[in-house]
Amino acid sequence: MELLSFIDLVELPVPAVSVLPVSSVAEALDRWRAGDRVQVLRSEFLEVLAAVPDPRDPRGRRYRLGALLAIAVLATAAGMRGYAGFATWARTAPEDVLAQLGIRYRRPSEKTFRAVFSRVDPDDLNRRLGAYFTAHATRLDPAGLVPIALDGKTMRGALRAKATATHLVSVFAHRARLVLGQLAVAEKSNEIPCVRTLLKLLPRRVRWLVTVDAMHTQVATATLICATLKSHYLMIVKSNQAKLLARITALPWADVPVVATDDTRGHGRVEQRTLQIVTAARGIGFPYAKQVIRITRKRLVIATGQRSVEVVYGICSLPFEQARPAAIAAWLRQHWGIENSVHWVRDVTFDEDRHHAGTGDSAQILATVRNTAINLHRLAGADNIAEACRATALTADRRLDLLNPQIPSSQAC
Repeated sequence: MELLSFIDLVELPVPAVSVLPVSSVAEALDRWRAGDRVQVLRSEFLEVLAAVPDPRDPRGRRYRLGALLAIAVLATAAGMRGYAGFATWARTAPEDVLAQLGIRYRRPSEKTFRAVFSRVDPDDLNRRLGAYFTAHATRLDPAGLVPIALDGKTMRGALRAKATATHLVSVFAHRARLVLGQLAVAEKSNEIPCVRTLLKLLPRRVRWLVTVDAMHTQVATATLICATLKSHYLMIVKSNQAKLLARITALPWADVPVVATDDTRGHGRVEQRTLQIVTAARGIGFPYAKQVIRITRKRLVIATGQRSVEVVYGICSLPFEQARPAAIAAWLRQHWGIENSVHWVRDVTFDEDRHHAGTGDSAQILATVRNTAINLHRLAGADNIAEACRATALTADRRLDLLNPQIPSSQAC
């Protein structure tokens, strides 16, 4: 009774209830955040990102790893650099754009990107993205012989624990101009075992033509390509294979006619390559070699007028009937093109060499993000990546279409 008397004496406030008139319902709907009415974007590429294992504890995750990776790729495709650039892109992107990536309400910070990406497995990410872009590259070469180049690049700003720079080896598809994967060279090692590991990751259902520099002109590498992968090689021969080079230079090249000429112009120089080719005899002493090539390179530096002549030798496992001089000249030109199509773009457009990555495997992760952004621009038909980045940065929808790439009609067979 005392309790009831106390309640009776206390005057409780009555909550005010406002009722929206029917005419205000539409107005109330318009006030909803735009992201609440947008469906999450779906594409095969985003499914690949969503499948990457998340190293974080499921409890307390605010953002999906696939969404963070998608933001990093789109930010890089817009010319942003590093974790701060990713956070800036997320902070300034329209709500409906973020909602299509699965980001609502709170936007990821630089600290989030740095903490998460430092723990992602770089080899797993490369393997998944490599399989995705390999499928696109093989569609451009339905005949079954897909030329690829393997080459290394040092990230000078990314130092490891013992102050050694990170060195990455990439697989580059000649015709599609896509990076199909990369691996970091282990400390106290070199590119040779790394290249063999990359070759073993290639799908066996595809016939590859592997072009490599003189460092990789090794018997074990040639055997792996031809016997294990059932594919072919085009290798450069230099003094690291002294006996092989001596046998090749001893051939009667003075009597061999020039069978192909290739002229290129760019980066302030003009270069002419002439090819002489002979059928490899059994005494050449290198497994699976069918043709021996002599490449004479004449170079003119336009600004200074300086001229130079260089003679380089190569060997190819394809016979003359399957590798004509014009095809060999194109493969050699495209192999050296990896410098312009990938390495130069990463250094100049994305300023990679001056970027100081954080902890863990961040350097390799960020290099993969840059490769992916370049690939997506290529699949969208871009030739000048710097120009494509500038145009992307000015696009209202932040080029979400890049996440659903199609083979451009200009490249399709």
